[in-house]
Amino acid sequence: MIFLLPLMFIVPEDSNCQDLLDKQLAHYFPDWEMSFDSVPGGMRTSQGCLDLRNWYIDLNTKFEVSFGKVMGVRYRNEYLGYYDNHINNHRFEPYFQIRDNLRFLFTVTTHYYKGEDELGIGFFIGKDYLNYLEFFVIAEDFDRNFSLQHVPPTRDKITYWQHPIKLVAKLNKYWKTGHLALQANVSNRYLLQSNEMDFVDIPYFQEKGLHRYFYGRAWQDIGKFRIGGICDLRQSEFFCQDTASEFSNDKYEIIVEPALSFRISDKWIPNLYFTYNYKTHNDSLYSRDSGTDSLFNYQRDVYAYLLDLEFRPGGNFVWHAGIQREFYCNNQGWEYTERRLLLGFEYRYKNVWFYFVEAMEGDFPTQKWMHNHTYIQLMVRF
Repeated sequence: MIFLLPLMFIVPEDSNCQDLLDKQLAHYFPDWEMSFDSVPGGMRTSQGCLDLRNWYIDLNTKFEVSFGKVMGVRYRNEYLGYYDNHINNHRFEPYFQIRDNLRFLFTVTTHYYKGEDELGIGFFIGKDYLNYLEFFVIAEDFDRNFSLQHVPPTRDKITYWQHPIKLVAKLNKYWKTGHLALQANVSNRYLLQSNEMDFVDIPYFQEKGLHRYFYGRAWQDIGKFRIGGICDLRQSEFFCQDTASEFSNDKYEIIVEPALSFRISDKWIPNLYFTYNYKTHNDSLYSRDSGTDSLFNYQRDVYAYLLDLEFRPGGNFVWHAGIQREFYCNNQGWEYTERRLLLGFEYRYKNVWFYFVEAMEGDFPTQKWMHNHTYIQLMVRF
């Protein structure tokens, strides 16, 4: 058991080696992004199979109500179920309309455990959600110290000695032939520490860390061509000291996806996506210094492409057929390739859109079952 103890703290492999292929299927098409951005209220979800045990679930809900010309309230719900990245936020945002294109907002995010609540203020500049700039200053876990105020100052009372503050900025811009969306989340370095009766130099428990996030999406039409892509960057640091043990967990991940489309005609549009994913996951137990090929220092590189052919016969349906290919390798000596065939369709009826895609085994001779992964998307605007 002693020799197995380090394995409890690390993830030497992702449980889904087709993870990048699934990400290509899970994100929304440009038409879906523009349609959802154009309305103040709506719901959209993207869901599918990750592996034999887990579903990928992405859900966004938004609406707003105005109380005259000066006041109103927005509601935003963001839910994400994806391996080690889980989000479940209910954000209530009362606002004051200062001018036609300027709002001052409060934001309150509630959780079952009050110690995880968020509180912030911000500004919204813009007349609609197609073209706007938004900025928030948010105090994360602002209720934690207050919720523990009646707990005796023992090892079980773990409070913030340096509070986490998060800056969130969003930019959305559409023009006749293109689009640009940017988002950045930046936090300071927080410090959580236990409160003992007899204060000692080394506390029983201490935790500190930070996180960074950047997302960019853009496209531009040039004649019959459309060029664009996305960039997704995540970085976090984590250090925990508990009595005689120390544990750190630092992560870095970037996804870059350039895309190219060509409108052959009003009915036929081929789309080509090239996707690269680089990820590190550095764990350290008991201040252990690990080498670059150690299980404590995990690194992977994944390359993939997706060729998707759209057929628009007219009416409410859009048909899809395509192929995916992935090349996976990491510093643990594992290399893997995968090919998948795709068949899908969209149904667009006014404010209700639906998308279904079946990813089938594409490496022949096939295994017993051709079924690989299935993804669906649903959007309702109101």
